[in-house]
Amino acid sequence: MSRRLLMHVGPVTIDNDVLSAGLVNNAGFASPEFVEAMKYALNGFLYTVKSGNYMPFILPGSGTLAMESMTSFLKPNDSVLIISNGVFGDRWKNIFSRYNLNIDYLKAPPGRAVSLNEIENIKKHYRMAVMTHVETSTGVRFDVKSAAGILRNISDIIVADGVASISGENMEADKWDVDVVFTASQKALGAPPGAALLAISPEAVSELNDVSLSGFYNNLYAWKDIMTSILDNKSAYYTTPPVHIVFSLARAFELIKKEGIDERIKRHYIVAESIRSGIDGLGLEIVAGDDYKSNTVTAVMIDNPSEFISGLYSKNIEIASGVVPELKDRYVRIGHMGWLNINDAAATVSAMERVLHEMKYNISPGQGLKRMQEFLFNNNY
Repeated sequence: MSRRLLMHVGPVTIDNDVLSAGLVNNAGFASPEFVEAMKYALNGFLYTVKSGNYMPFILPGSGTLAMESMTSFLKPNDSVLIISNGVFGDRWKNIFSRYNLNIDYLKAPPGRAVSLNEIENIKKHYRMAVMTHVETSTGVRFDVKSAAGILRNISDIIVADGVASISGENMEADKWDVDVVFTASQKALGAPPGAALLAISPEAVSELNDVSLSGFYNNLYAWKDIMTSILDNKSAYYTTPPVHIVFSLARAFELIKKEGIDERIKRHYIVAESIRSGIDGLGLEIVAGDDYKSNTVTAVMIDNPSEFISGLYSKNIEIASGVVPELKDRYVRIGHMGWLNINDAAATVSAMERVLHEMKYNISPGQGLKRMQEFLFNNNY
C-alpha cells in the first residue's frame, strides 16, 4: 500500500477526521444538523482571524470567488489600488480590469514584496486597496499589519487575501484595521476544496447595498441575510451551499480550536523552517528573500523541475510546479500547511535528497536532514 504525502500549495493533506466529517448522509441545507455545522464554521473562521465582531461568510466556490465578490463594495469609476507580489496578486488586476474601474497597480519582482515606502508615497485616495498576505506563487509573505496602517489614510476599504495564510500565519483583522479578509477551505484550514470564507468589519458590512458592480452569485449584500439567518439558528437559501464541505470545515475548526490558533501558527512556523533548513543544507536557493519567507509556502529554484516533481511523486510526495512567468521551468513550490508536522517535513527532505541524488546532484546521505535536525535541536523542538 502506498500513502501519498501532499506537500502541495492546495489542496493539502486532509486529516481523516475532517475528511470523514463530510460523509454525512441525507443532510440537506435546511436541516438542523447543517445549520448547526454552518454556524460553528462561521464562528470558527472568526476565531482564526481573531475578529469576533466581524461578519462571517461561507460561499460555495474558491478563493477567486471571494476576490471577485469585492465588487459588492464598488461602483462604476471607483478607484482601486492593487498591491501585487506575484501571480495571485496579479489576479486582482485580471478581475478588476473586467469592470469599469480606475486601477492603480504596484508590483514587486519575484521573491520580493512591494515596499511600504512606495505605498507611503501615494497621494491619491481610493475606494478600495487590495493586497495578498502570502503570495502562493513565490511563498512571499507581505506585512499586512504595517501596510494597513498606511492604507487607512488613503483608502475607504482595505482587503487582505488570506487564501494561502489563514490559520498558518497570524491574522488580526480587527486589531490591524483590515476591513475584509478571506481564505479558501483547501489551504491552511486543511479541509476539502469548495468553500470561500470571508470576515468583514461592521463598518464595511454597513456599506453593502444592492447597487454595486457585483453580479448575482457573488453579491455579498444578498449573502449577508443568509449568514445572518444561520447565525440566528435559522435555515436560509440563496444558492445551494457546499453542504458536505461545511461539515468538514466545522470539524476542522473544532480541531483548530483544540490545538489553539497561536499554537497552530507556531507549528506551521516550525514545519516551514524545518523544511527550509533542509533545503539550505541541500544547497538549493529559496525564491523568497529572508524578510519575506512564509509559514505556508516555499518556492525553490532547481534545474529541470519537471524531473524533480515526478521523482518526488514516484516516492509518494506531491509538490507543485512554478507559475511565475519570469521563473517558470526553473523552480518548484512546496506547500507546508494544514495538518502537517515535523515528521512530514523530515519525510519530504529525505525524499528530496534521494531525488536530487538520482538527478546527479552532488548530495551526501543525510545532508539536508542533518541541517533540519540542527534547526530542531538548536531551538528545542
